[in-house]
Amino acid sequence: MIAAYLARQNAALARWRGRPRPFSWLFAPSMNAVEFALRNTIASLVALGIAFWMELGEPQWAAMTVWITAQGSRGESLSKGRWRLVGTVLGMVGAVALVSAFPQAPWLFIPALGLWAGLCTGLATLFQNFRAYAFVLAAYTCAIIATGALNAPDHVFEIAMARGTYIFLGVVCEMVAGLVFSASLAVKARRTMKAWLNEAIGAASHLIGDVLDGAAPPEAAIRAVFSRTLKLNEQLEFTVVEVGRSDHAIACAYATIGILSKIVSRSLGMQARLSTASAFSPATLTDLHEAASFIRSLPTRLEDKTMRAVLRAELTQLRARFDGASRLANESSETRLHPEEIQRRSAEDRIILHGIRLILEEYTTLLLYLEADPREALAPARFRLRRVVHLHAAFHNAIRSAIAICLAGLIWEVTAWPQGASFISFIAVVVGRFATTDNTVLVSNRFFYGACMAALASIIPVFFVIPTGTGFEALIVALAPLMFIGGLAARNPATATAAGAYNTFLPALIGLDNHARMDELTWFNATIALVLGLGAGVLVFRCILPFNIHQLCVLLRRRALHGLMRICAPRRRIPAENRWIGLITQGMERVIRYAGARLTPFMELNLHGLLSVMTLGRNLLFLRMMARRPALPSELAELIAGFFTGLGPHLLRSAAREEAGFTRKIEQSIAILRDRLDTVGEETRPAYCEVLGSLMVVDHEWRNNQTWLNDRSFRRALQQARLEGV
Repeated sequence: MIAAYLARQNAALARWRGRPRPFSWLFAPSMNAVEFALRNTIASLVALGIAFWMELGEPQWAAMTVWITAQGSRGESLSKGRWRLVGTVLGMVGAVALVSAFPQAPWLFIPALGLWAGLCTGLATLFQNFRAYAFVLAAYTCAIIATGALNAPDHVFEIAMARGTYIFLGVVCEMVAGLVFSASLAVKARRTMKAWLNEAIGAASHLIGDVLDGAAPPEAAIRAVFSRTLKLNEQLEFTVVEVGRSDHAIACAYATIGILSKIVSRSLGMQARLSTASAFSPATLTDLHEAASFIRSLPTRLEDKTMRAVLRAELTQLRARFDGASRLANESSETRLHPEEIQRRSAEDRIILHGIRLILEEYTTLLLYLEADPREALAPARFRLRRVVHLHAAFHNAIRSAIAICLAGLIWEVTAWPQGASFISFIAVVVGRFATTDNTVLVSNRFFYGACMAALASIIPVFFVIPTGTGFEALIVALAPLMFIGGLAARNPATATAAGAYNTFLPALIGLDNHARMDELTWFNATIALVLGLGAGVLVFRCILPFNIHQLCVLLRRRALHGLMRICAPRRRIPAENRWIGLITQGMERVIRYAGARLTPFMELNLHGLLSVMTLGRNLLFLRMMARRPALPSELAELIAGFFTGLGPHLLRSAAREEAGFTRKIEQSIAILRDRLDTVGEETRPAYCEVLGSLMVVDHEWRNNQTWLNDRSFRRALQQARLEGV
């Protein structure tokens, strides 16, 4: 009885420990979060103290800059600080130019400011990471400086220089604090980079092992691997800052990520080969299991640097074994099957083994670039994933920002609100900061909630703590705990966006000054302007060209199909394979980022379609590149050329006719290849099997993805999703 009671208590305790606790980030933070919060609290207070000592007019901007610049890693902070300085200078130049050009003409100044904001946010969409942040900062820094100088346009240059001084001071203090808290930065960055690569290789190898064993992994696992490689590709930019742009290992790490994406894509083709093969020999099944076990064991063996040369040798041996066509012929001759059945099974065996060999070739290249030996003749740029720009999203962001600034100016003009200039500035901050995100409504909502929390938190120092003291020490007592809490929240993913707004606007709402403190009326006016400005920014994203997941899926499908038609067009230049993979993976990442943990059936349809069309396009690219081989048999080269003849966009052909023609060409080409396999010699049969295998994968993906590829079926699915509101 006592044992049963203790068992129940232990089970209840385990359930209690497993429950999610919403404030665990505050009461039980990680050491990384504590270090981040402490470092930036000290840096912001030091920046504030220096600004007071220099008797700058608005010292709170120095503390705000520290929190805006602060990031989780030193590479991110250094990169953001550098690009923040660039964006600040651009914003200063833009503000001086606008105020000088339209000093007494508000309805020339406001549209010009809107055009500047639209131009900057549109350009920000075409870039990534903190290069995009520089353009965003240029947009709202110009708005803040220009609107602040409207009452004294003759002093716009001094105001701009003062703002630049605050920014520079905050960036320097954050960088110095980061360097003090960080030791052996380059060594840690290299170690972290290796750990990231090994984790990504392990996840991909486990997935590929499942494919070879015949246990098809769920598409969510495949998408997760692609998403990880894409995030790792973006994260390496910050490692470059920590290690050095000229480092050979960084260039090879970019190539390693691109090769890993190709391997995962290759596994999708292998899955199609296995599903289309009606039968294959027991020896091929044994080879599949052997290759699967080898690939699964590869990530753990990569941790030992001395094992990599052994692994490369083993990979070479395995590739030679799976390329052994004579072994298959000998095994088939010993069976008691009909000759035609022997020939058919032998061809399917070759197709399966060729798929394994392609995967092993990719792994050989992967190990070569993972080793990053400078003595090897490597070309990292050939394999690096390439980002594809989104002109459609850039145009929407530019239009939205320009309209929002003009509407804010109209409200200011009609109401003559004394805080109208601040209102325009806060709207510019919101539309600029979140123009490059996908789910803008959700993110801007959280940002608004964080600003409201900053307004509530500012009540304590403004009304109770600061009035009781007269020195900088009282200000430290008032600000340090609130800043530290904001730093802890910034390291918690669920509260990071809200914490960004909290940390940014808390110093501004306290009203720091050398010679006076903020009274209750001034605090109320500033807080109202902040809340209304950010709230209006949220409404802008809801009402002006709002983000729509259905529109995004339609756009991604159109772009993928356009790329597919370009691959099929024989007169066009063959697209780069890494660019094709980058296009599809970025599309999937955008859908997944928007959806979060809730994927609707329509989103699942689009993610499945993108995965399928990636495999289809890669095999078509392989066929076009194979047709250029000098040693390819002339009959096979003519067959490939005939397959692509007439494909691609045509003004006089409907979409249904294009699809029917493509299906007919696939069927005819596969039938011709199967017939010719009976007559070709042993020396040319591997090339025929390669082409047949790729066409079989194309046929499989084409037939099993018609709901997404067919225009009529896709429109029905889109209409159903819109009716259901999902």
